Amino acid sequence: MLFLRRPAAATAVAAVVSLLSIPVFAQNSPVTPALSSSAATAEQRRVLDIEKLRAVPAGRAPNDVPTCDVLVMGGGLGGVAAAEALARQGVSVILVEPTSKLGGQLTAQGVATPDENRFIEQERGGPGSRSYRELREQARAYYATQPGIVPGRAQNVGQPWVSRVSAEPAVWEQAIRERLAPLQGPRGIRRILLRSQIVEVRRFPGNGRFSYADVVDLDSGRITRIGAQFFLDATEMGDGLALAGAPWTVGQEPRSAFNEPHAPEEAHPEWIQSLTYCFAVRWTPEAPRTTRFIVEKPAEYDYFKSLGEYTLDYVYSDARGVVPYKVFARAPGAGGPFWTYRRLIAASSFKENPAYASDLSLINWRGNDFHEENPIGKTVDEQIRILQRAKAFAQGFLYWLQTECPRDDGSGIGYPEMQLDRAAMGSEDGFAAHPYIRESRRLLSEFILTENHLVASPASPEQKTGEAFFDSVGIALYAIDIHPAKGEPPLLAPALPYHLPLGAFIPRPGDGPPNVLPAAKNFGATRLALASARMHPTEWLAGEIAGHLAAFCLRDLRDPAQRRLEPTEVRNTPDLLSAFQDRLRAGGITTHWSDALTEPPPSPPPR
Repeated sequence: MLFLRRPAAATAVAAVVSLLSIPVFAQNSPVTPALSSSAATAEQRRVLDIEKLRAVPAGRAPNDVPTCDVLVMGGGLGGVAAAEALARQGVSVILVEPTSKLGGQLTAQGVATPDENRFIEQERGGPGSRSYRELREQARAYYATQPGIVPGRAQNVGQPWVSRVSAEPAVWEQAIRERLAPLQGPRGIRRILLRSQIVEVRRFPGNGRFSYADVVDLDSGRITRIGAQFFLDATEMGDGLALAGAPWTVGQEPRSAFNEPHAPEEAHPEWIQSLTYCFAVRWTPEAPRTTRFIVEKPAEYDYFKSLGEYTLDYVYSDARGVVPYKVFARAPGAGGPFWTYRRLIAASSFKENPAYASDLSLINWRGNDFHEENPIGKTVDEQIRILQRAKAFAQGFLYWLQTECPRDDGSGIGYPEMQLDRAAMGSEDGFAAHPYIRESRRLLSEFILTENHLVASPASPEQKTGEAFFDSVGIALYAIDIHPAKGEPPLLAPALPYHLPLGAFIPRPGDGPPNVLPAAKNFGATRLALASARMHPTEWLAGEIAGHLAAFCLRDLRDPAQRRLEPTEVRNTPDLLSAFQDRLRAGGITTHWSDALTEPPPSPPPR
């Protein structure tokens, strides 16, 4: 068995769990995350302010006690999609986000050129849900109104070769806020609490169901105690699952667990994908070559450089091997130039618009992938230290680009013309407000999605799609893309168009609170399967599915003839499952590839 955590028994005293008090655990650890209130210590009442990388003390007495039908913790793509799906069905929601921005990967984490697939533009039942495609069109519509836009360029204003759409993080966030604004109200989104971090979760004695959560305002210290009938965990690292006492796992399973082709022989609990502090640089050819325009050299620069990641070379796990990328030229075997890989704004997309007179490129490369340590499950102080190192590692890569990167024309080293754009990420230091988190805790669910469900069976090599489950609730596609942990080899393996089963969103019966659902890249799947499903459109889809499931379970409880359903009841009752799948399809979610599969143009390379 891979290491996991089990919740306290349902008959235990109301479980109280403190965020970031959970230590790194060993394989087969018997430690449970459910603690009695008397066990809470001062350390357990300090939480991480991930945007400002500081510890914030949290009091105990609530200053406010609102209620709602569903509490959504995490305002990333999954959390936003869940809140929108719930509110559109008249379900009351409170949405809580620890940073000052909604949108997660696209905004706070800075990955504003989304990782998608070749079907994403397909209107008839594509693998991006209707609401996700609408979000993309909102970003395009913004640039279409900007002065001097070149005809057709609003479709992909940065012209990156990794994505069919691009936009600045602030544009994505504006689009998200425009989607949520009309949904705010008593029978919709009651509150959006930004810069608020979850502290504790309480469960009812006896049945062990989620009861309420305490969240702390990271600026004022005020405690808000939120009661809800369902709790959706859309946090970036699956903190909500741990807090609520849901069963979860993290790290790499051994091959014996699921017989996955790319799984190693032994379990590796320490293998958690690298995280990245993204940043954006503006091409400024007039910048003088003086140290005044160079970022500060990090204290650990020499050590960081010795790791061999400060390079334009990319190591592929397939036949390409090592590809030596160029900054502006396209090298043999490369997907394109380094500069245009995730370019947010191409100056050539505009004519005579001073606001867009120079290129702006997002840097998300092996040079800022930090794999030395991972913050999941660490104490607050350890998390701060690890994240500070990760940000310094990214700063070191920018320093290397500006001072040591070989110039394409052989004229020397360093590109001081790559100037950190401090406004692009909307942060004080120019780096993303939140690290790009690729791997989360994962729910131990009724059904586990594995690599085998994403690839052809050896007995049927002609397969066009992965397994079509009886409880399929969505479709997805992306390569299995592992950004390695320390000591792990990279992996980039193809996947077929595949299905998401409802069972992956439902806690195992009797093993944790039944009213806690995953709503991001934390649903029930192996590490290899979620290395594909972690991408932008699928994280959004996971949130939508969770939101629809909670809404379906609650139904219209104002009708005395109705009763609350349990998620497992929806999955395992044919009539209810069929009705739920119909609800998803009516909401713009394609549940089966058989309704969508046509052959569009090839996808851009995933790296």
